[in-house]
Amino acid sequence: MCPAAAGLEDMASGVLAVALSRQRRGLMIWFRPQTMQTVQWAGNPHEEPPVPGPLGRRLSPRASFEIFVESVQGRSVLWSGIEIDAALRLRLLVLELVISRAERLADLNADLARSNEELDAFAYVASHDLKEPLRGIHRYAHQLLESAEAIDGDNRRRVENLMRLTVRMDSLLDSLLHFARVGRMDLDLEDTDLNAVLEEALEMVGARRLESGCRIDVPRPLPNVRCDALRVREVYSNLLANALKYRRHAIASIEVGYLAAHEPTLRPNRPDGTAGQDVFYVRDDGIGIEQRHYEPVFRLFKRMHGRDDYGGGVGAGLTIVQKLVQRHDGRDWLDSSLGVGTTFYFTLPGTPVESG
Repeated sequence: MCPAAAGLEDMASGVLAVALSRQRRGLMIWFRPQTMQTVQWAGNPHEEPPVPGPLGRRLSPRASFEIFVESVQGRSVLWSGIEIDAALRLRLLVLELVISRAERLADLNADLARSNEELDAFAYVASHDLKEPLRGIHRYAHQLLESAEAIDGDNRRRVENLMRLTVRMDSLLDSLLHFARVGRMDLDLEDTDLNAVLEEALEMVGARRLESGCRIDVPRPLPNVRCDALRVREVYSNLLANALKYRRHAIASIEVGYLAAHEPTLRPNRPDGTAGQDVFYVRDDGIGIEQRHYEPVFRLFKRMHGRDDYGGGVGAGLTIVQKLVQRHDGRDWLDSSLGVGTTFYFTLPGTPVESG
């Protein structure tokens, strides 16, 4: 009897279940309603209980052998051998289907991985090979400006625009080439002190940091984690550069910290699959990002502002940040309020290392 099933007799007085895996995480279950049954006893089984004796409880012969009829409820008809065999056969068919789908999914994943590798190789080769003719165009345009003194104002502006476009295209190709390298490079994972990584990232953005006179706050020392120090340094340098670039005030205020996995009250609204992991963040008081731009802001060459606004740029920094975090099997996301500031979060799910 199952007390929790009280009231379900008309639906589930009988149960037949077969496991779909050895871990029994999946079951196929059939239910049967109750079937009223009549049982005949030689006397009332609920009367004349065993009586105590000198050596304990002993049985005594019934005083009456009159037929006793009892109605039994809450039970179903027994499952037959044919029904049990049919359930087992269905289980085999389902397992064959699941295995077939799993094999198909594995083939698709292999095709996808191969396509991604080919795409990375194409981006690398294309960006690398396009730079040589681009340098030639820039060089000839520069020579033209220096040697053609008779060029009128309009033609001179056209040549100057040509040179400016070649410089921009060169920057785009550099970003594309770097993005392709990020996807192809092997990570050098080691136990890393993130405080040292952050110091190096601050040195990389030192010139821009001095120009803005920013305030950078680290509420507490960062932990040690297992990661590729050079790639994580690039993550921090890109996020810091963005915080300095898109500031609202003359002096930017930036906070760099982390939310420990064992501190549930500090956890942000994190994506699925990041539970139990430390969350690292870079928070600024800049211009902020509209919610509808949360996803597009990570796309390659996607800028939310004019080409020359906020110091210009090609719009590849956050794309590279996302790629580097994903290479560490981590996740990245943001929280922002327009005109208030933005916080970029990311995880590095390598094995944590206790600080010494």
